[in-house]
Amino acid sequence: MDSMELPADTDGARKTALRAHAIVVKLKEMGLPEHLDADLARLSTDLSDICHAESVLDKQLKLLLESSGDWQDIGDCLIDLRTTLDHIGWHIKSAGTPAKTIAMFSYHNAS
Repeated sequence: MDSMELPADTDGARKTALRAHAIVVKLKEMGLPEHLDADLARLSTDLSDICHAESVLDKQLKLLLESSGDWQDIGDCLIDLRTTLDHIGWHIKSAGTPAKTIAMFSYHNAS
């Protein structure tokens, strides 16, 4: 493995899945109806992936700062950072509609 590569993050993937599941459980236990299941699945996945990607971004930034100073390494680090930023951006955009839909349901059903 190249010194600039990150190993597979199976622990992070597990934590991300557990966080998404916790979001689903929380809202389903509160009575979120089945017709919002697709929105809930999308929202829980997006929010969990954003949280995980933040920790990946932190590790990638540390690699950049600790790199040898070789321009090839700097370029590789910046491409990795850009990929993570694109990933976060995709999930932010994806989360918008289901967050709004579930928020509207929440306010409609608030006591």
